[in-house]
Order: sequence, then structure tokens, then C-alpha cells
Amino acid sequence: MSASIQPPLESPATPENWLEAPANRWAFNHVERLLGTAVIPRGRAGRRRFAVAGTELDEAVIATAEGSSTVAEFLASTATDAIVVLRGEEMLFERYYGEAAPDRRHALMSISKSIAGMAAGCLVADGVLDVSATVEAYVPELASSAYGTATVREVLDMTAALRFRQDYDDPQSQVQTGDRAAGWRPRHDGDPDGVRAFLTGLEPDGPHGRRFQYCSATTDVLAWVLERAAGQPYPDVIGERVWSRIGAEHDAVVTLDPAGAPYACAGIGTTARDLARFGRCVLDGGMADGHQVIPEEWIHDTRRGGQAAVLPDRDLGSIHPNGTYCNQWWIPGDSAGTLFGIGIFGQYLWLDPERDVVIVKFSSLPHPRDGRAEHAAALASIAAAVGSGHGVREAR
Repeated sequence: MSASIQPPLESPATPENWLEAPANRWAFNHVERLLGTAVIPRGRAGRRRFAVAGTELDEAVIATAEGSSTVAEFLASTATDAIVVLRGEEMLFERYYGEAAPDRRHALMSISKSIAGMAAGCLVADGVLDVSATVEAYVPELASSAYGTATVREVLDMTAALRFRQDYDDPQSQVQTGDRAAGWRPRHDGDPDGVRAFLTGLEPDGPHGRRFQYCSATTDVLAWVLERAAGQPYPDVIGERVWSRIGAEHDAVVTLDPAGAPYACAGIGTTARDLARFGRCVLDGGMADGHQVIPEEWIHDTRRGGQAAVLPDRDLGSIHPNGTYCNQWWIPGDSAGTLFGIGIFGQYLWLDPERDVVIVKFSSLPHPRDGRAEHAAALASIAAAVGSGHGVREAR
């Protein structure tokens, strides 16, 4: 695995402030100039093309958490960097703002988790990953950590139990310690030397499997397990099993900690169009270009959701009271059968199976949890609008 880093351009962002507004509007579009990264190769497969339908959504009126607005007003109010909307094989709508561009990768944040979840399904189909096995069976280094006796299934569904606070504002929280170990924030004295040293030191908090606990570190454990199961570095696992087979136009990247380990929970960067291609593959039952990329049964298992009522998250639980979590995807339990990946600061991959719609939205909101209710309402409304044709007109 090779790391690459380019010197920062003259910009408002530095490795110290890149997660803070307003610097994040530049930084999320130029992560490779701030942090070390490894390539997730697109391979030599042909690019998947979509017909451009030439529709105008800017003035379409959609529902929001506050009432209603036009799509253009919603995009402006939520610090949008890019949006791509697909219906079937048609690209209906595409916009870029500020530093974003069709060929520029953007930080996915925790949508990275959803990519890891699909790669796990590929390894299960390959016969090298057993979701009923314990983490320590694949990664003995984690035997004495909180994760050693957790099963891979419990890791996939975030029901591993550990002492971990996902508080993005508190420097003493474990999620910020993990960021510092990954090289995402300035190091504090006594911090672990890298992501995997951080994982080995996390402590248990009761039996696994009894409750949902959203925890970014859990996806980094999953990535370590996938590496061991596949016998290859994580960027190659994702590249070989997923990215090289969906018709991506560009390589993806993943950030690396100072020791060279991937920050799998949040560190992937892709273009908006390529993330839409990944979403299209998931919505098509794991198929791309006539080939089964992700096992169809894994997709069905994901869409069925996880344990009932496992979203105690203070905002997602209130927005999606019937929601569950499965294979690193959020399943809101709505009538459309929606599933989605979400990342802090407003990153979304929204899939509406009923209307055959994929929406990718990249943002640079000021606070990690900003706009979740607004996005849930607006993205569902956009999917409904393009699915029905209501309020959508052809561009002239």
C-alpha cells in the first residue's frame, strides 16, 4: 500500500482546521492535499454511462423539516458542494458549487462505512468471511480489547458493546481520540500511535448484541477483519471487490494514519458521479454492467434491516422512529423501502427502491450533526418528485 500526499495549495484549510467551517468547504474537496491517502483503484473496467435526461429541479417545490422550499433554496441553505440525482439509467440532475467539480473527489465521512458493509458481503460470497465468527478469530491483536468476543455480525450491525462516546464536540471523547490517532486532528500527549493501537485499547461495556451502539471505531475493526479475511490491504479489498467493478470513472482514495493504516470509518473520498454509480449498483441488487458485484442476498439482507428499534441516536432516532441499522447502512423503515449512508457535515447517499432513485449530496455544513431532519425530509421529497415527474420539467 502506498501513501501519497501533496503540499497544501494556498488555501484556508490546514491539517489543524480542516474540519472546521469555513475552511471545510475547501478541505472536503481537497483532502489529498492535507492528509496521506492510499488509492482505491477503479481498475480497467469501462465507465458506466448514464443518459442525461436534461431536467430542471432547481425550482421544484419540496417538503422540508420546516415546511417547504425550492430545491435551489434547500441546496443553498445546506452548504451544498455537489448533488447528483439518478432515476434508473438516467441522470436527471447534477450541480456543483464552490470547489466541487465532476472529476474532484469529496470526503464521504461515514458513507465510507456503507462501502465497507458491501465489501463484507463480497467476502462472505467468496467464502473467506464468516459473520458468525468472532473478531479475535481474524484479528488476534484485538483479543483483549472490547471487540475480541464480538462477532463479525455484531460489528456489521453496530451491536458490539464498548465504552465509547461519539461526541464530535468533546476533545475527551473517544471519537475525537480516534480522529487524532488517524491524523485527522492535532495529536495530544498520550494519544495512541495510530488507529489500530487505539482500537486495541478500547474497553468493553457489557454483553455484545443486546443494543445498538453507533461507534466509528467499530467500522475500523471491520476493515481490519476484512483485510485479514481477504489477505490484502483494505484499499485493495475495496478496489478489487467493489470499486473496479461498478463502472467507476475515477479511483477513490482512503486516508491513512501515520502508521499507514486506513481510516475506514470516514476516510474514503470519491467523486459524486462515482458514488452514484455505487448507489446504482446497490439499488440494482448488486448488479453492474451485467455482472453480479455485490451478492443479491446480501443486498436483500441489508434492506430487511437490523434489530427492531435500535436507533437511540438523539437525532436520527427522532427522525426515523422505525429505523434500524444493518451491514453499515441506515434503514429508516419508510414506505419506499429507503436505505441510506450518511456522513457528518451533510454527506448523503440516498436510495429509494420504490421510485428507482439514487441521490448523492455532498456538503460542508458548519457542524457535524447539522441539517439531518432537513435532509431526511428534502431527499425523500426529491425522490418522490422525480419518481412521479411532479414539479420536474425538461431543460430548455
